[in-house]
Amino acid sequence: MKRRSLSKGQAFRGFFVATAAFFAVFASTAVPIPLYATYQTTIGLTNTEISFTMLAYLGGVILTLLLAGRLSDALGRKATTFVALLLAVAGCTLFLFAADAGAILTARFVQGVAGGLAMSAVSALIVDCISDYRMGWGSAMASCGSMVGIMLGSLGVGFLYGATTSTDIVYGAMIAVLALIALLLPLVPEPLEKRVSWRAATKVHVLVPRSARMLFLISGCVYIATWSVGTFFQSFSAPLSVECFAADSTLTASLVLACAMAPSALGGPLTARLAPMTALKAGVLLFAVSTVLLALLLVAGFQAAFLLAAVAFSLSMGICVSTTLRMLLLAVDVSETSAIISSINLTAYAGTSALSIVMGVLVGMCSFSDILAFLAVMTVVVAGVVFAYDRKPAKAR
Repeated sequence: MKRRSLSKGQAFRGFFVATAAFFAVFASTAVPIPLYATYQTTIGLTNTEISFTMLAYLGGVILTLLLAGRLSDALGRKATTFVALLLAVAGCTLFLFAADAGAILTARFVQGVAGGLAMSAVSALIVDCISDYRMGWGSAMASCGSMVGIMLGSLGVGFLYGATTSTDIVYGAMIAVLALIALLLPLVPEPLEKRVSWRAATKVHVLVPRSARMLFLISGCVYIATWSVGTFFQSFSAPLSVECFAADSTLTASLVLACAMAPSALGGPLTARLAPMTALKAGVLLFAVSTVLLALLLVAGFQAAFLLAAVAFSLSMGICVSTTLRMLLLAVDVSETSAIISSINLTAYAGTSALSIVMGVLVGMCSFSDILAFLAVMTVVVAGVVFAYDRKPAKAR
């Protein structure tokens, strides 16, 4: 596989349109999240079933990354991005006609497949377009762009549903946005000049760089820990807002989710000038402290302080995942961009799915603050692992 050399104009045009596509796909996956409380009232959706919706979504992502993580290496970045947008449209359409928990789980699975293609193909398109000019931008968007998209979708739902109380309008608006971005794809240059065979692209393969095996392991732990806390917000922001903060609108749930997702995009740029290991240590330290605070503040019922702690967590997540991805991209050849992105995302989604199952079990027995306390303990352990890794001699890494 060979990457085409792009002019500065082509690179930036491709970067911005691809980033918009990335945002849109993940915005579509966020649309149903603030509506879960509404579905609890209209179709009797339970907290346990809500946790299963996240599991259905993660299952779709993992299956896609496992079986088609390198599909864009053969089909091309642009064509696979178009498929991801079509699947996102399909997911929203299924939600339009969902009348029971089974239909919602099916729609979430389709959204997961769209998300899996976005995490592999669209993120690789972003990196391939901009890496010759702004590597930091590429790694930040590839690692945190999904969180920004989730925030945009969540806030959009909060405002639209609050104004219209119509799910048809909410999903219809999202479908229109996805269609518009699909029409802009011809403006994006195809960065791949030479592609791999279909057989090679669909072969199940997890790339673990030989020279950076320990780094891959540490990166996987950081991704799983941060994404698991993010999954908690994606699953329970709506019922949490109702039960813990007595919220009576979808906007509160949207705000909780937005605070936990949106600031992550700033994490990478804020620490881009720091040495990667310094940035990573700062990120995991903030991650551990903010998650502990989230658990304590939820018990106390301090909504404003809880939202501030969610912002701090989001920043820490952005620092952690963008820094580890940047370190991994520097450890592999440019032809392995898609493979390493798919591999670390597959590892992260698999671990997050396992923890999502645990949270699904716990939600029937414990309070939301108890689940956050469980996650806080995990974050402290991961922070300790990162600091221990830094103390090892360079050859031992």
